[in-house]
Parts: sequence; C-alpha cells; structure tokens
Amino acid sequence: MKFTQFVPCLKAVSIWVLICCFGFTVAAENYYPAEVGNTWIFLSVDGSEQRTYTLEAPENTEVEGLIGLKITSEVLGTDVSSTNTYLITVENDGGLLLHQSAVDQGAFGIAEATFDPPVTFFPAELPLEHTWQIIIETQLKLVGATTSTTTIEVVAIEDIETPAGVFKDCVKLELNQRDVTALTTRRTTSYQWLAPDVGPVKYLNSQDILYELQSYTLIEPGTVTVKAEKTADLNGDGVVNILDLVILANAFGKDSPDLNADDVVNILDLVILANAFD
Repeated sequence: MKFTQFVPCLKAVSIWVLICCFGFTVAAENYYPAEVGNTWIFLSVDGSEQRTYTLEAPENTEVEGLIGLKITSEVLGTDVSSTNTYLITVENDGGLLLHQSAVDQGAFGIAEATFDPPVTFFPAELPLEHTWQIIIETQLKLVGATTSTTTIEVVAIEDIETPAGVFKDCVKLELNQRDVTALTTRRTTSYQWLAPDVGPVKYLNSQDILYELQSYTLIEPGTVTVKAEKTADLNGDGVVNILDLVILANAFGKDSPDLNADDVVNILDLVILANAFD
C-alpha cells in the first residue's frame, strides 16, 4: 500500500497554527495583548484566504483565567471554512501556558490534545536568539498517533509594513517543525512577526504564502475598545461606515485608496473595508 498522497494532504498538528497570526501579553515588551475580545483579521497577499482570530471567554471551564483562541479560516468566494480552538492561561510572570488544542484536519478529523500539566506556549520574555520547544501528541483518523515538535527561535527585530499600518521593532520568530506519524516524517519552516502593543502582524508559512494584518481590535484592560482600522476610515471621520464604502466604490479600478497595497482598488479592498465596518 502506498501513501504518497499523505504528506500534502495532512495539515500536521502544528504549533505554527497556534502562533500563526496570534499573540498575548508578556511583561517585557507587550507583544501579546491577551484581553478577551481582541480580534485580528489577516488576508493572504493573493487575496484568496481570510483568517479571523478572536480571544473569547470559554464556557463551562473550571480553570481560572482560561482564555479561548478561536481561528476561523475562509477561502473567499467559496463555502470552504474551518475553525480551530486553543485554550491558554497567562502566568504571573507574563508567560503563557497551553492547556488544550483542537485543530480541524479535514478528512483526518479533529486533532485534539490536552496538556496536563499545561506546557509553555510563550516564555515571559523574547530576547534575540532565545529558543524553546513545544511538543504536541494526538490521534488522527487513518494515520493514528501523531507527534509534532516545534522549535521556535527569536531571529531578528524588524520594522514591518502591512495594510493595517507600519509597526516598529517587531519580533521575528522562526518556527522549525517536525511531524512524525507511523507513515512518514515531515519537516517545515515558517516565520511569524509580532509587533509591540499589537501582537501578530505578518506570517509566512512553509509554502511561502504570506499573510498580512488588515485590521485589528484590542480591548484595553478594564476600559473600552481600541479599534485600529488604520486604512479603512477613508473620509477620516473616525468611523468606518457606508460613506467610506461609497468612496471606495467610486475608486474601483484606480490606484487609490488602495487598502491592501497592491496598486489597484478592487474586491480585495472591499473585503478589508467590510471587515472594518463599525
């Protein structure tokens, strides 16, 4: 029996999905805002896929301070979508612990993992060259036991420009992942950029598909919502609404206002504006 189709089909139980486009608060540089209600919206540079990341208060939990990360992926123009969830807590020193994960693996089912005791998701600080590992063990349909080991290293501090704005002093993480099943071993490398006081701003996966931050909403602890729709408020009145939509519609085919920096106003810009509606 041959399993030549296994590797390209299996979305490995990957810690890069956890880190992809997501962060929390650490004491040192505040790279990971962790308030319930925080939301980040990403779009692939080819405009084909949108990913929405939200922090929610999970129901029926006995773990104090547990936060749920919900990641919804959609292929634009189709009904193809998937949702992954992760449960984490923030330690006293600002480090993050991973308690549970549930990843949609398509035909392979939902890959569920529980960590008892919980494992380090992010350390309290992220200095250059700092390295740590995350190991996930789970069961999948057809292939059985799967072990994913991800080695994460802080490799650079860079300034990053995205449709949501320019972000200074972003931490660049390199993620080297090794996935092992009874059938095969797969190795991949991806990169994630995190901005101070914002969180994730850019992600490059192992297939060289780039995802950029389009808009985000951060909840100030104990106060009010801080919205950061830096590009969608086209008339500068402090709110994204039908007036901005009219401006964008009248500019279709032109080079401005270009919300995703691809040098033309088109349906991709409309998606960005629609997601930013107040």
